[in-house]
Amino acid sequence: MLGAVTVAGSLVLPWYDVAFTRITRTGIGSFDFAHTALLVTVGAAVGLILLVARGYVLPRPFSEGVLLVVTGAWASVLAVYLMFDRPEQLAGSTEVGLRPGIFVALGGALAVVAGGMRSRSEERHRRQAGSV
Repeated sequence: MLGAVTVAGSLVLPWYDVAFTRITRTGIGSFDFAHTALLVTVGAAVGLILLVARGYVLPRPFSEGVLLVVTGAWASVLAVYLMFDRPEQLAGSTEVGLRPGIFVALGGALAVVAGGMRSRSEERHRRQAGSV
C-alpha cells in the first residue's frame, strides 16, 4: 500500500528539468495519458489491498500476491517509459533531464512488486500449513 501511495505522491515532486537552469516540471505539470495509466494502475492496487483487507476472497485462480506483482510490474514499466518520454520542449530547450520525482515513482512501483511477492510467499506458507 505504501508503494502505491508513494507513486501517487511522487507526482508533486519535480520529474523533469532543463540542464543549467532552475526550470523544472512536476509529474502533474507534465500530466498525460501515461501518467493517467500510472495512477489508475496504483489505484487498482490500493483497491485490491483494501478489498482483501475487508475479508473478500478472490476467486480462483487469482491471488492477491500475483495481482500485486503484475500491477507493480506494469507501474514500473510505465515509470521507465516516462523516463524516456520526456516533455519535448521545456522552456525552449530540447535537453530535458530527469529529477528525483520520477525515481521516487519507480521506487514506489517496485515496492508494490515487493509487497506482492511477500504476500504471495505468505499465501503459500498458509496453504502449506493448512495441508499439513
